[in-house]
Amino acid sequence: MAEAVPTFGKPWATLQPPLSPAILDAVASLGFENMTPVQEGTIPAFLQNSDVVVEAATGSGKTLAFIIPVLEMLMRSTVQLAHNEIGAVIISPTRELAKQIFSVLEEIIKLSGLEYKAHLVVGGSTSATNTADEVSLLKEAGPDILVGTPGRLEDILCGRLKRGKRTKSGTITASGSVRGKPSVVAARLEVLVLDEADRLLDLGFEASLTAIFSAIPKQRRTGLFSATMSEGLGQLVRAGLRNPVRVQVSVQDQNGAGGERRIPSTLSVQYLVCPPDRKLAQILRYIQRNDAQKYIIYFSTCAAVEYFFRLLRRMLRPAPESVPGGKQALKAERLRLKQVFNVAYPISVHSLHGQMVQKKRQATFDAFSELPTGEAGILLCTDVASRGLDIPDVDCVIQWDPPTDPKSFAHRCGRTARAGRSGRALVFINPGSEEAYIDFLLLRKIPMTAGPYLAQGEDGRIVEADIGEMSDEDDSEDEAPMSVDENADKAKEETEETEKPKQPKKKKRKFVMSKYPADPQSDELIEMVRDIAASDREIYDRGKVAFVSFVQSYIKHEAMYIFRIKELPIIEIGKGFGLLHLPSMPELRGRPKSKFVRYEIDTDTIPFMDSKREERRLAQLKANKGVKQSQRASIEDKKKQKQKNVQAWSNAKEEKELVQQRKLKRIKARDAKALAEEERLLKEINDPKLLEALAKDPLLAKRLLNHRDKSLQDMRNIASSKPKLVQPKQRLEDIISEAHLRKEQENSSDSSDSDGEWEAMARKEEIRKKMAAKTKSKKKFKFDPGFSDEE
Repeated sequence: MAEAVPTFGKPWATLQPPLSPAILDAVASLGFENMTPVQEGTIPAFLQNSDVVVEAATGSGKTLAFIIPVLEMLMRSTVQLAHNEIGAVIISPTRELAKQIFSVLEEIIKLSGLEYKAHLVVGGSTSATNTADEVSLLKEAGPDILVGTPGRLEDILCGRLKRGKRTKSGTITASGSVRGKPSVVAARLEVLVLDEADRLLDLGFEASLTAIFSAIPKQRRTGLFSATMSEGLGQLVRAGLRNPVRVQVSVQDQNGAGGERRIPSTLSVQYLVCPPDRKLAQILRYIQRNDAQKYIIYFSTCAAVEYFFRLLRRMLRPAPESVPGGKQALKAERLRLKQVFNVAYPISVHSLHGQMVQKKRQATFDAFSELPTGEAGILLCTDVASRGLDIPDVDCVIQWDPPTDPKSFAHRCGRTARAGRSGRALVFINPGSEEAYIDFLLLRKIPMTAGPYLAQGEDGRIVEADIGEMSDEDDSEDEAPMSVDENADKAKEETEETEKPKQPKKKKRKFVMSKYPADPQSDELIEMVRDIAASDREIYDRGKVAFVSFVQSYIKHEAMYIFRIKELPIIEIGKGFGLLHLPSMPELRGRPKSKFVRYEIDTDTIPFMDSKREERRLAQLKANKGVKQSQRASIEDKKKQKQKNVQAWSNAKEEKELVQQRKLKRIKARDAKALAEEERLLKEINDPKLLEALAKDPLLAKRLLNHRDKSLQDMRNIASSKPKLVQPKQRLEDIISEAHLRKEQENSSDSSDSDGEWEAMARKEEIRKKMAAKTKSKKKFKFDPGFSDEE
């Protein structure tokens, strides 16, 4: 259970410049007698009209560190604000955090008796009617302080976008964009506060912040508050602040060693190297062993939150109508669960993530925050609930898997051990390369200790089991995986963004895993999860989606040199999710799927518990069945047709030889035809000038062949129409001489020697091939025969 609010440093009354009596009374009414270090360092600088950049551990009291200066500045201002003017704006990245800041601000205003008005403006509704109602209420209220999220504050301060479109990056298309009239006047604004400023940039609010900065006076006081700083935040400081005072509060180890840490000293952070298929049993045993009231369990994706929320609610607080078989089946299911998880008090299960509608998110947040005494609660959420939220009496934070963004780790743990209270945090790490994450966090000043692996003893009690230890081993070249220290060195290089010289070989630390103790209760729990999925289609479908979304988020991990997808035990993770079968996805290629035992069931028979959804599913299944049958028949027909077209190898070879023979026959016929055309052409040539042109230009023979249907006079006209001189070629002289020789032989004797004819034909064939080869290598060009019709 949470401890009482402790005292810290100096009393509030010693602050210089001093606070007004009304503020001191309000702070005392809240039970805060002394200031925290961040309040002691920030409030004086802010009140002395300096911009401030504050970096302090989560839960250190940053909210009061800017609310109190905001109220003091408004009280000390000599400007009297009109009804439609505002004096301060506080920007938060999430709606839940904005509502929390607003509630603290309203309480201090009420306790101090001040007459200032605060107004909350958050997004979540795309309805123009709701937005118009909100604007009308804002104008009617006439607030002095606005608290809200960037998008809605942009609409209020700059005017709602009436025409134009916002791109995915948040920028607005300049062409044709038109804004409405601002709902308030910010010309006399005194102070601007950005809470969790680094998260504002991470969520892509740069365009909204730029628009807000342009709508408010430059002569203002600005404060940036966050638990972590980033490079983008440094750019924002240079653009929006003037000579800011930096306040950085470090936390020292409680053991007096002097080491700094980014988490509260009252927070104990543990890690557990655990096979992924035993995480669920470890979480339930952890809850059973510790006498705590509120737990927050973080997941990487919204789909995983939805899946495990429905699963744990079915297991821990099931309704009879949600279990097939009614009360008897429910009783048997609870008796089965009791073997691995048995707790005397009731546990309620809640979920919170960014894809929930605003009303449901707020209802969940309120229900978990206001749990009745004696009832434990579990909040399953994503990083949407990791920043700034002050949920009372959170005893333990559990991380199912490390966050995709390493900066979120400290923020997740910071939901417990707030304002000096004690708290615990536990993170699960898969065996293998992920073990380097331990040293990686140590470099980020987040020390952790090894947590116990919990098992169930023979008497049913939860006991600690020894699963292995860290030991030094000599580095060897035949070991392919990187060691823990090597991974940590690489992490340090990425963090400092500096090149590091190659280190000599050294001893490495390796987690020596002895065999995990047999855990039949954990295996029985996974089988129980699979049985539930086999009886409830919603859990079955959400389990597959959660598994795929987890793998996709793992690939996008920023510390990818530690979280390597190739070393992820993806088969065991599928088992840990309670899947009935592994989905088809490229990340499973080459993985030993034989290790996964498929659940024997026809998944089309798994029903929805909701009767209406089940009726729609069956109707859709029937419609799809007819389509699948027709598609299957079409595929079978194509296969049969393909089999008919397939020939034996011997037949295909014969067919190929016949094709080659036909091809050779066509080539011989073409060559014989070309030879006959040449012979005919040589017989027709009796013009000496044309013969002289043939001797000069080798391309003339080709042109004559192409125009063989025309008269020689037409050929002479064609030749004379393109008077371009070319280099004389002598390759056709042999053809012309051969023509004269053959004509003389025909005149002298009608009977010639057959051997002489064959030699002449061979000679012609050789000359023709030479002409064809050389002509093919040259580009076509215009040709001048060297004569005209006038000659």
